[in-house]
Amino acid sequence: MFRIAEKTVLNPTVTKLVIEAPLVARKAQPGQFIIIRAMEDSERIPLTVADYDREAGTVTIIFQIVGGGTMELNRLEAGESVHDFVGPLGRPSQLEGLKKVAVVGGGVGCAIAYPTAKRLHELGAEVHSIVGFRSKDLVILEKEFEAVSDRVVKMSDDGSWGEKGLVTNALEALIREGNQYDEVIAIGPLVMMKFVAKLTKEYGIKTTVSMNPIMIDGTGMCGGCRLTVGGETKFACVDGPDFDGHQVDFDEAMRRGSMYREFETHAREASCNLFKKEVE
Repeated sequence: MFRIAEKTVLNPTVTKLVIEAPLVARKAQPGQFIIIRAMEDSERIPLTVADYDREAGTVTIIFQIVGGGTMELNRLEAGESVHDFVGPLGRPSQLEGLKKVAVVGGGVGCAIAYPTAKRLHELGAEVHSIVGFRSKDLVILEKEFEAVSDRVVKMSDDGSWGEKGLVTNALEALIREGNQYDEVIAIGPLVMMKFVAKLTKEYGIKTTVSMNPIMIDGTGMCGGCRLTVGGETKFACVDGPDFDGHQVDFDEAMRRGSMYREFETHAREASCNLFKKEVE
């Protein structure tokens, strides 16, 4: 059992948990993920490591409440424990040697982009962070990005926070200003990463994206997280989750990602009904 040291509600649909997991904290690096189960009979949920504290022995995760499993996880409070917390899994992000990087985060993907920006900052790189949300009410980690970035560009779909527009608009503006990036790292919804990669390909800028498809075991055995990258089949859990954004077949990934929406809806409804009965 892994105790929840802290719980913070970041916005109405996103929660941050700080979990006591000394062995995971000792080895975790930016880009890696864990698999968590709230209870013994809960589904396995892969979540990217949002932060870690080796001295305190804690790992921070940030998740969006979208299905039955994340609803069960969100019901737990500080002082309670999660049943499983396995990791770190996946390959760490390759950040050494980069001098100037644009980190692009969209929505809850900013929880993954932040530790990347933080590590680049620690390595002495110049970090330009572009973070986008649908509206001001959904913003997370604003101060955290400001603390580790040389420049932060804030975007929102409706203009209620920062500038109105897409992260791709902001990225292209920075490129046209004359910023020469060693690499662009994009983390967020598939459609966002697709168009970031399309833009950077036009400018010849190396681009890394973080893929988080459906996962079961997290060790490459089930094959559920397969992707097509450069015409070859890759498994996000062991070959990634970071991949060359110019080589990923995003359209295929989006089709596969939509396969389980009906199941997720049923699981969420079942979990809601169960919770109502427990409250009654």
